[in-house]
Amino acid sequence: MKVSRRILRLSVSVVLVAILAVALATVGSAQKPEKLAVGRLGMVAAAHPLAAEAGLEMLKRGGNAVDAAVATAFAVGVVEPQASGIGGEGMLIIYTARDDKAVAIDFKAQVPKVTAEKLSEAKPPKLTGYASVGIPGTVAGLALALEKYGTKSLSEVMQPAIRLAENGFPVPKALADLLVERFDVISKNAELAKVFLKDGLPLPEGAILRNPDYAASLHKIAQGGPDVFYKGEIADAIVADMAANGGFITKEDLAQYKAAIRFPVRSTYRGYTILTGPPPVTSVAVAEALNVLENFDLASWGNLSFQNMQVITEAMRQVTVDRRTYVGDPDFHQVPIEGMLSKDYAKTIAQRISFDKMTPADAIKPGDFNAKTGALLRSSLAATGTDGQAYESPSTTQISVVDSQRNMVSLTYTLSSFFGAGVMVKGTGIILNNQMGNVVGPPTAPTGPQPYKRVVTTISPTIVLKNGKPWLAIGTPGASRIMQTLVTVLSNIIDHKMPLDKAIDAPRFFVGEGTSPAMDFEARVPADVVEKFKALGYKVKTYPDYDLYFGGVQAVMIDDSGNLIGAADPRRDGAAAGF
Repeated sequence: MKVSRRILRLSVSVVLVAILAVALATVGSAQKPEKLAVGRLGMVAAAHPLAAEAGLEMLKRGGNAVDAAVATAFAVGVVEPQASGIGGEGMLIIYTARDDKAVAIDFKAQVPKVTAEKLSEAKPPKLTGYASVGIPGTVAGLALALEKYGTKSLSEVMQPAIRLAENGFPVPKALADLLVERFDVISKNAELAKVFLKDGLPLPEGAILRNPDYAASLHKIAQGGPDVFYKGEIADAIVADMAANGGFITKEDLAQYKAAIRFPVRSTYRGYTILTGPPPVTSVAVAEALNVLENFDLASWGNLSFQNMQVITEAMRQVTVDRRTYVGDPDFHQVPIEGMLSKDYAKTIAQRISFDKMTPADAIKPGDFNAKTGALLRSSLAATGTDGQAYESPSTTQISVVDSQRNMVSLTYTLSSFFGAGVMVKGTGIILNNQMGNVVGPPTAPTGPQPYKRVVTTISPTIVLKNGKPWLAIGTPGASRIMQTLVTVLSNIIDHKMPLDKAIDAPRFFVGEGTSPAMDFEARVPADVVEKFKALGYKVKTYPDYDLYFGGVQAVMIDDSGNLIGAADPRRDGAAAGF
């Protein structure tokens, strides 16, 4: 008997190694598929075609952009379970065309009370497991958006997601690859293994994935509302699982959670209005970087020219230092938005940019914002105590929607890492986030631990107005790459006049956070340009032609003829669907 078990383990290991070898040769890389859709009455772009179809179903039933976005969000949590779901968190921007108003729904994760007490600089947070879980906000945020700005019931918009979880769907390539890459994490959690493994091995591409426990959880929320998740049966299941496995979330933590309605950050770029996520997300850095770019005639250079890429690189190095120093939960920290968005401040950054050298690390300092601007004095705000996030993952998901009335939604939400904390709540099918990996520094720091402080992350849902009219809903996953990806794609569209799909398709590059000399390039970036960055002293790493490390942009644009153009990123399994 012992021999047969040993042989069985060896056989499983051999098969797994073979699968792993094939999958890792392609994980992160993608063939460029067609990712463009054209419509007139409604359009949804999401990280999976079945999720986009769920949103489109709501639009065809007379729902508005919010109805469609919420339906898509619940559905993508089923079909892209590695990156999203009701155990996660995020933010969305809503623009209502009739009254020309925009709001942000903040459903960011909070630090549990006991977690805040345990975390310190000397004891960094765990990156996986029950102790890494933040209080989830997704259910509260989606329900609030629907209640305030939608037209359909929670039960109706959740039906597509429930069907998908019950009936199953074919495992897409990106998920299949990640099941192999994360096999060690998945196999250690019995609930995850029950859903994602068969006979001890990862489900292959094309296999039907069902999650009946998740379908039951969604059904309970559809019938009983968000209180089921935060105060009722699902809350009880989460708390029991936490108590049994060393987690810290309590019934009190869940019961106190509320999504918040905030005002988006508003700025301009070459006459376009930029509406993006307010703190505690760091989207202000996108607007700040665009302000810097405004000082250069980028249109006179090619989008892949060294000059164009150097300006973006140097702008991003400065703004990441600013956002790390200042951006925090606005309920706990005063954030100097006005100072960070000052056009004069952007001009001083632009004046330091050289094409002959990399700005020395010790010359990149946080902005010293003046109190007379209504912003906060530099000296009165604690530093973050870190020059880089404790953990970065290319996970997260993006949904962009436009309806027939030209209302717009840009929604970004996440589990943080792929498969979050690597735990699924027993009997619920719910994968929990690991947002505590983003809590760093002392409690007084914007990113430091305090009870119920919302976690600072880089998600940047964005809406752009052209001549004061709705024009573009856009966003991306990609951790620290999010902001530079958005800046680059927006510049591709506005400065270089590239069609939406071409702007998203274009080769990506990324400079390491703040003072880091690291530079990452997709292999399609011209070799001579990469060599110029090497000559400046950057430490270069090259990725495949289309790599999910650089995000997965989903966007919808209204063109000059009034058509809706939907585009999804070829780096992921995304799709746009319209009519």
